[in-house]
Amino acid sequence: MKFEEIRDALAVRTASLVPEEYSGADAARLTEVGAEIVKLGEAVTLLFAKRAADTGAWTRTSHAVSAEQWLAGVSGTSEHAARETLTTADRLASLPATADTLRAGGLSLAQAAQVTAAASVAPGSEEHLIHVATHRGFRELRSEKERVIAWASDEAKGREQARKERHLRTWTRGYATHGTFSGPTEQIAEILAALKPLERDAFDTARRAGRHESHDAYRFDALVGLARSAAAPTAARSQNSDVVRVRVDLGSLLDGKTREGEVCEIPGVGPVPVDHARKVLSHGLLELVISDGVDVQTVVSTTRHVPVALRIAVDERDQGRCKVRDCDHTRALERHHTLGFAENRITRYGVLGGVCPDHHDLITHRGYEVVENGDGTWSLRAPPKSDAA
Repeated sequence: MKFEEIRDALAVRTASLVPEEYSGADAARLTEVGAEIVKLGEAVTLLFAKRAADTGAWTRTSHAVSAEQWLAGVSGTSEHAARETLTTADRLASLPATADTLRAGGLSLAQAAQVTAAASVAPGSEEHLIHVATHRGFRELRSEKERVIAWASDEAKGREQARKERHLRTWTRGYATHGTFSGPTEQIAEILAALKPLERDAFDTARRAGRHESHDAYRFDALVGLARSAAAPTAARSQNSDVVRVRVDLGSLLDGKTREGEVCEIPGVGPVPVDHARKVLSHGLLELVISDGVDVQTVVSTTRHVPVALRIAVDERDQGRCKVRDCDHTRALERHHTLGFAENRITRYGVLGGVCPDHHDLITHRGYEVVENGDGTWSLRAPPKSDAA
């Protein structure tokens, strides 16, 4: 069957869809089928777009000034996204395992872009990255990509490149101004750390006023607050200011170099040079998490208060993500006791986990039960006769 025939048959079937005629279980199943179709369609688009770009055939049917502009027009995406598609296609030529997985519908275009970006500079990581892409969330894949690139890159050159490429760009559309920025990771971390207390203030203010907005909106409000405070007289640094946390392997800290399989990074931001960890280690505004650290299983509390060492250990174990399987939420996580604190009166490593507000609401107010999985994640079991089942 020709691709055009497959397209036409799918178009006819889609036009006659009435989702309300399907059960909830069938709707969930067909959502997965639809996602698989999308992946295969993206693979077809990528492979043929590369061929069209390589041969210049797109110029015969388009007045676009570049292959990226042409692809953006036919796919309904931005030129930036189209450029990334063509770049991913070029990288696939030397990454056969990734290409095969993409052709089989095992990777989305976004996943393939992350895998190829790292595997193109560290070919030996290809199989590992494919495994991460197909078995973990997209957020973990993106983090692993950054680690692989850091391992394979010359640190001094990478830092200098980040410094040279630092920028803050803005453009205005209608009543809104948009922007992008880039810079050395450790400096971006300083900015984000300065925003944290202001973001919490914005969140608290909104809740008191009965408003519920996204955390991105509160972060923007925090940025405005930071700019306004800079214009005010300088005040003494608050004792409650947020500290910077650096996760580093002991071997890296001692050797001064991050080797393959090791990390030196600011959680939620990205890899940083080891000498940055050594530099901030000299003052008291650092939470240093070393892989050969103390046995956190011995930290126990009989109150709801979570000791600092235990809090750090739980955050590190869960990588700052919601503990519910397949949930990638990282912001506004709330700690949950699986044993039920009111009955057991104990706070220890094994019973603690961070969950996003939505999942915490299901557990604490709607009767969902936590089920511990063998891989350390949690699943939620709906209560009997729940409409959510």
